Amino acid sequence: MPTHSFRWHFTRFLRKIQIPEYVILVIAGFIIGILSALGDYLFLKALNFCWQDIFVPALDFCHKLPYGKFLVPFLPLMGASLLFVLAKIFSPSIYGYGFPDFLVNVNLKGGMIKIKQTLAKIVASVVTLGLGGSAGQEGPIAQIGGVVGKCVSRFFVFSEERRRTFIACGSAGAIAAIFNAPIAGLFFAQEIVLLGEFELTNFMPVVVSSAMGTITSRIIFGNQPAFKMPPYAFISHWELVFYIFLGIFVGLIAHFFIKTFYGTKAYFDRLKISPYLKPFIGFFLVGIIGMFFPQVFGVGYEQVQKVLNAQMLPQIMFILIFLKVIATSLTLGSGGVGGMFSPAFFIGAMAGGSFGALVNHYFPHITAPYPAYAAVGIGAFLAALTHAPVTAVFLAFEMTGGDYYIILPTLFASITGLLIAYALSKESIDTYELKQKGIDLHAGHERNILASIKVKEAMTPKVITVHEEMTVKEFLCFVRDKKHTCFPVVDDKGELTGIISFQNFRELLGREALKEDLKVKDIKTSPVITIYPDDTLEKAMEKMRFHNIERLPVVDPNNPKKLVGFLSQRDIWAAYNKALLKIMGKAY
Repeated sequence: MPTHSFRWHFTRFLRKIQIPEYVILVIAGFIIGILSALGDYLFLKALNFCWQDIFVPALDFCHKLPYGKFLVPFLPLMGASLLFVLAKIFSPSIYGYGFPDFLVNVNLKGGMIKIKQTLAKIVASVVTLGLGGSAGQEGPIAQIGGVVGKCVSRFFVFSEERRRTFIACGSAGAIAAIFNAPIAGLFFAQEIVLLGEFELTNFMPVVVSSAMGTITSRIIFGNQPAFKMPPYAFISHWELVFYIFLGIFVGLIAHFFIKTFYGTKAYFDRLKISPYLKPFIGFFLVGIIGMFFPQVFGVGYEQVQKVLNAQMLPQIMFILIFLKVIATSLTLGSGGVGGMFSPAFFIGAMAGGSFGALVNHYFPHITAPYPAYAAVGIGAFLAALTHAPVTAVFLAFEMTGGDYYIILPTLFASITGLLIAYALSKESIDTYELKQKGIDLHAGHERNILASIKVKEAMTPKVITVHEEMTVKEFLCFVRDKKHTCFPVVDDKGELTGIISFQNFRELLGREALKEDLKVKDIKTSPVITIYPDDTLEKAMEKMRFHNIERLPVVDPNNPKKLVGFLSQRDIWAAYNKALLKIMGKAY
């Protein structure tokens, strides 16, 4: 039976037995949570094969050879080569950090996830992470859950909002499964994927999916926290002051990371070579760093565990903060595929560990050993980087074994780090580039659609103009058969000198006689509020609303007096409706 036929009969059956919608959502959440955890299992098996059976043995072999460490920079090129093959099979669109686009598809495009392309990026992330690239596994894992949610949603005829809920269920189940952290999975979906939309109808299925993802994961992997550490030590309430300073430290590093990553990405974007070759450059540079500090390779969980076990020198931890920032920026900025959570854990642990070692050295009687600060640093840095403090606090709590004493220090450090990062840059690692493109995820459909359309795409290029030497009587005769009430005024050179509208001449209409020598230039409005062709419709609407006008002259940016078109509110909404219908068509 074809899939669409099965779906039709299935939906008809549900309507016939009249199951309430919330029950269907809970059942769907149950199914999605299990399938997302199974997807995690397959992803981790593939990743561990590449890492444990290919890359680590190759790295060990190089270190055993005389001068073999000089071969280390070439090892990540295995990953770059396989990415080249994947990009040739699918398209170069698989390259790069894809989680911001995932958020756009979920929140602004009605859950429009291209399953084939997303699966290709997931495979590409396995290649990147398993063969030495420095990035995270959580972004791809969240997208695995999103694909599961999208596939399950295809069996139901629900609104766009419900489709988003199913995708959020998948992300919650996947994240909960990978970290054995049901609360963090729930808040990841609500705070990051759904941008903080806490609705009861969304909440129930996401809770169920997160719980089922965790249960399935525990059946497969056992009930173990993501990181093992001794019981968290909180020596004195004076330590809260040090945790605030830790928050300031990680907030500054988060800002540095965001700027470094997008600066690196912009550099590779400007590089005038084939996109297929860029990962070879980035991965080779990562290999050079790894030649001296192999800790930067891969996901880095082993290094985080060493810090939590107090098995790393403070000086090395401090150096690794910046090397991991650079290595991750090179990996993802050049076209490697992966997420940001694992680098955040790594950097947060190194930052917290080095900071904790420093304060414990000078204040040993009122501070805990540095693993306690490393555990708090994981959550604090993640909060500062993603602007998601609730997710970060609960993730740190659950990942380190669920010690309640860690919550208050993590909360202090996370809020402080978030405030510092937000003061320096109001955008997170996931929204920074989108904001540069004029996309505000929190603004909703209307504003983002208007921000995505240029004025030149909606304006009317043929403009009816009025010469400034025309008399008012001639003008009144001229406009009788015209549909508009607003006209640009031009001079002998055809350059814009003003604008005349109904407001300019409505008082003249009541006069019995008009002065014969009264001309348009005598009553025109000047200077004129204008817009450029490459400005967005969002900016045009803001100008119209602020100045209470209905039409805007479109002028050449190189010559503001040269008229190239006219833009009305009617033009704007026609372009908006066209774009909205296009999005809805793709979503369905």
